[in-house]
Parts: sequence; structure tokens; C-alpha cells
Amino acid sequence: MDTNTQPTQPTRTQERLYLTAVDLFAEQGYQNTSLRDLAARLGIGAGSLYNHIESKQALLFDLIEECMSDLLSLTRVKLKAAQGTRARLHAFVSAFIELQQSEQKKVQLMLREARNLTAEHARLHAAMRDEYTQQLMAIIASTFPRGIDRSRTKFFTDRVIGMLESLCQSSDIDSALSQRQIIEQLTEMILGAASRLELEPSTAQTARASSSAV
Repeated sequence: MDTNTQPTQPTRTQERLYLTAVDLFAEQGYQNTSLRDLAARLGIGAGSLYNHIESKQALLFDLIEECMSDLLSLTRVKLKAAQGTRARLHAFVSAFIELQQSEQKKVQLMLREARNLTAEHARLHAAMRDEYTQQLMAIIASTFPRGIDRSRTKFFTDRVIGMLESLCQSSDIDSALSQRQIIEQLTEMILGAASRLELEPSTAQTARASSSAV
């Protein structure tokens, strides 16, 4: 028996299984894809799938977790090399757009099918998303030299992430633009919106002004 090559076979099989699952879920949707469909596409018996996965829901979580982990890792690497608020925001946007364009089906799967995760898997995914959100919140907060309350920073951060995700899901990224141009335009758009937000009085400030006028 060749012990040098045997350990690599399960990895190849699982990678093929994951790639096929991403394709099928993208084509048919998670709910409309059965393990029999997956086995048929792979050309194996349905029972053989359980040598590589625990269940269909576990497979979905593995795919989503892998994508979220890739996004976090790429974002950390880019942020580590960036200095200054604009450069860090550019790095954050760049990580998302680069992953979206290189792993489009996987990113869309993460965004569209996370609602089908089990309660426990959803909790784990939410923790990873929270870490991702905190990275952007720190950048957004640094764009406000005069300071701004946390609730408004969180609201703005959520809107930015929502915008990036909606672009991915709707394929509404102008194909006439290069990846670099898309990243530059999004970065400037976010910075512009952040500067306007800083000029707007917060709810607390408005309330204090109103009470002082009485």
C-alpha cells in the first residue's frame, strides 16, 4: 500500500463535493437540492456522501463558514498592510470585492442561504459576521475626528455592509469598470457619506438642543 498518496484522496473528494454543492445550490437553491441530486451530479451513491459529510445542513454550514473565514482572513491581511483611514477603508472594500469576483457563487451562497442554517450554526456564523462588522466599525469611527455616538456608527456600518452585499447578490456591479475602479468608487462613496453623517446632529444632540430652547 502506498501510504504517501492515500491521505490526499479524501481531500480531493471532499473538495470536489464542495465545489459541486456550491454549483448545485447556486443553480437550484439549497431547499430545492437534495443529497440525491448532489450524489447524482458526483456520480456516486447517495449513501457514499455520508463518508464525507454529516448532513445536508452540516454541508451548508461548512461552505458558509469557509467563505466567511476566507473573507475575514483576506480582510485582516489587507488591513494589516494599510495605514490611515482611507487606506484601511480601501483595503476593507478591496477584500470584499476581490473575494466576490473570484468566488462569486460561494459568496452568493453565503448571503442567500445563511437563513437555512440551524440555530447553532446561525449563532456561530453570527459571531464571525460580528467580527467582520467590528473591523469596519473601527474604520468608520476613525473617519469622525470630532467623534460620533456608537449607535450611529453601527447603523452606518450595517448600511455599508448591506450595500456591498446587495451589489453582490444583484450582480449590479458595472462590468465596464475594472476591479480597481469599482473599489475606488465605492471607497469614495462611503467616505463621502460618512462625512455627511458627521455633519448631521445626532438624535441626542437634537433632543438636548430642543430642551435648552424650552
